[in-house]
Amino acid sequence: MIRLEITRDNKKEFEDSIAIDQMKRSVTELVGYVFRECSFPAGCLIMTGTGIVPGHGFTLRSGDEIKISIDNIGMLVNLVS
Repeated sequence: MIRLEITRDNKKEFEDSIAIDQMKRSVTELVGYVFRECSFPAGCLIMTGTGIVPGHGFTLRSGDEIKISIDNIGMLVNLVS
């Protein structure tokens, strides 16, 4: 499961989740595409985005905290400056 949470002034402004299998392409397909033309002897990172998008009226603000977590991988936390 991929989860996105946006907190503003210690209050959840947005929260949603999506199953990993709802990605348009499989992880295997993405890896195959990346390594088709290039080699990465030390490895590489593939960033897919979350597949979760807040509504049209939502805009990030300075001080917002964004948490993106993926089961069995971990969590990325960013602060908007």
